[in-house]
Amino acid sequence: MSGPKIENVAGALALALSDELLRAAQDQAPEAGSAAAALALLGHAPGLPIETLRRALGLSHPGAVRLVDRLQADGLVARGVSERDRRAVALVLTPKGQETCTAILAARQGTLSRALAALSEEEREVFGRLAEKMLRAALRGEDHAYAVCRLCDPAACTDCPVEAELDARG
Repeated sequence: MSGPKIENVAGALALALSDELLRAAQDQAPEAGSAAAALALLGHAPGLPIETLRRALGLSHPGAVRLVDRLQADGLVARGVSERDRRAVALVLTPKGQETCTAILAARQGTLSRALAALSEEEREVFGRLAEKMLRAALRGEDHAYAVCRLCDPAACTDCPVEAELDARG
């Protein structure tokens, strides 16, 4: 397979997986758009401030505030006082929000499991190592890390390559 074809196939695969992951996650969320990613990210990083959530989701500040307002009205998110900065709002999932987050991550996991079922166990190992290498190389910084990991399951990734790369860069 030639370079341009590899790149084309990789791009098509990335879009196919991305579209399917987002669809599966959004089916579990109270609304379309950024709600699923917000809930998953808050499950991954409890106490996240609105500003960090906003940057991770690529929203304007008013857009992020409106999203949090809706999630709070749905009983999924609670606002608290940040331990780092008493002026900042810390966002945490409610028990209902945690249940929804669990459903979002399960839908995501099912989608990925079905996609990876096409590979043998050995191929999955190779793919995993290559994907980790590419992920580390693609990382642009802390804000990008939150964006990249916005639908990640922290329990499944105990040796996170994104965290390791951020640590390595200092």
